[in-house]
Amino acid sequence: MKARKVFKELVPVDIAFKKLLEAVPPRPPKEEVLKIEDSLNYYLAEDIDSKINLPPYPRTSVDGYAVNSRSTWGAYEDSPVELRVIGRVPVGEKPKVKVGSGEAVEVDTGSVLPEGADAVVMVEYIKETGDGRILVYKSVVPGENVLWPATDVYRGQPLFKRGTRITSRVIASLAAVGIREVKVWRPRVYLISTGNELIEPGKPLEIGKIYDINTYSLASRLREEGFLPIVHGIVPDDEEEIERAILRGVEVADVVVTTGSTSAGPEDKVYRVVGKLGKVLVHGLAFKPGKPVMLGVVKGKPIFGLAGHPDSAYFNLERIVIPYLRMMVNAASEPRRTIKAIALSKFVGAKGRRTHVPVKLLTDGDMWYAFPTAVSDHAMVSYSKADGYIIIPETRRAPVDVGEEVDVYLFKDPAYGYAVVGDTDKPLDDVLRSFKEEVKDILLGSYVGQEASYRSLRSVWIAPNSKGEEVKIQAVIVGKGERFGIPHKVSFLYDAYQRWLKEKGLSKMEASKKYMIIPFPSPQAIASALKEGLIDMGITTRASAEAYGLDWEPLTELSVNVGWTKDQKELGEVVLDELRRSSRG
Repeated sequence: MKARKVFKELVPVDIAFKKLLEAVPPRPPKEEVLKIEDSLNYYLAEDIDSKINLPPYPRTSVDGYAVNSRSTWGAYEDSPVELRVIGRVPVGEKPKVKVGSGEAVEVDTGSVLPEGADAVVMVEYIKETGDGRILVYKSVVPGENVLWPATDVYRGQPLFKRGTRITSRVIASLAAVGIREVKVWRPRVYLISTGNELIEPGKPLEIGKIYDINTYSLASRLREEGFLPIVHGIVPDDEEEIERAILRGVEVADVVVTTGSTSAGPEDKVYRVVGKLGKVLVHGLAFKPGKPVMLGVVKGKPIFGLAGHPDSAYFNLERIVIPYLRMMVNAASEPRRTIKAIALSKFVGAKGRRTHVPVKLLTDGDMWYAFPTAVSDHAMVSYSKADGYIIIPETRRAPVDVGEEVDVYLFKDPAYGYAVVGDTDKPLDDVLRSFKEEVKDILLGSYVGQEASYRSLRSVWIAPNSKGEEVKIQAVIVGKGERFGIPHKVSFLYDAYQRWLKEKGLSKMEASKKYMIIPFPSPQAIASALKEGLIDMGITTRASAEAYGLDWEPLTELSVNVGWTKDQKELGEVVLDELRRSSRG
């Protein structure tokens, strides 16, 4: 009679997993290059930066007429302004006309904004007179109904880090910035289902036989996680056949998973074969279900011997194998469905329509807080990096106010190790690109940074009037001309624009008459837009100007504070040092 294995000492799962990590540290699998449409569910094996501005040129966001906004001032329902129509710009075509005072050009949603225009009047506020002229019943301001270049993404902006799970939203972002192929990781997992009693589903079920469930359930679960199962199939309880299967597995895959034949019975052979071919690290875990689980190593590859019962095998895969595979590709944990959060921005729904608003989430350790993902709509790449979204019902007329509790429908697990929130400058890009871990960024200006500071949210915050260490940042003028890129009012840099107005003796209204004012969400976006010739002049920071090779003239010195919660100290010190280093030139 063959001896039975007796589990005299069961190992706690955390200790067992640590032994595995020490014996076989998770390493990334071989990189593969795939077309983006073939990369779904796998993991990026490279950092992705945008190689273009997005939008790449000024585009219209509605159907209507492109105008110089000054030509519409004074237009009301009972006192329309008459403009002469000088042409049309179809979607996908380069404009062949230039808009002057008192003129308009017909455009569609997505048309290139013609030169001389700085806004679009929606067709709903237009009446065609039939003689090549239109009546405008509503005035517009500069930038209205226009998507300006680099307001979603600027050239050189870090988008995704290695280890990011490639979802449909990530693929949309990659396509949006012109990326056709990506390097990916997809760990190969060799599946062996052992047992004399097993037969394939679809075959007649004889007495003493059961259908093989584990091959199909585990392979499907691995595919759901973005891993690549290689199915060996059923192997009888025979040491030689199990040995051949395991050796084949370590040859063609990164990880080998067996189910069954790990318990205490005389016919349970897997642990014996692994001990012969390599080393058994642990056999018997102190958790349920999973007592007979075996962890081992053969030829430098991890071997997971899971229980044979389908429920146990699935649980073992979920609790032991998948965490190891995620570590191989530096992946985040899987999402929950919905959570409660406190809105830290006013969210406005579209009148009469159910509105889905993407959000990013931070926590103070007790409660989640919801922030917008971008300073403007139509920011598709920013949307793709959201943690989830809130729904504003079509019946609701009032906006969601700051401090209101909301339901967040999750795209992914919002948990994070590090986060940075508030204002931004070019040196921060370098930190996000080089820091050892993925950093959640909510770089939407001073207000969100101050909120994070005030509420002690787990993050590094950058903003004036917040807690922390002071950093001086040089604001500069770059370029000359009419198309003037200014900081968005949410940015700390907007104060430099106000100082420039005072220095020039101009009011905001007077400046808008003299220049085509184009707001941008960050100093990097302004520098990138000028480098690309999309604006003629702008207000940015010295660090951003120099990073894009622009000549600059000093304007003023501004201050921001950098602070953090205790758990964010490592990132906070790196951010503070980098901003101070760049400020010294």
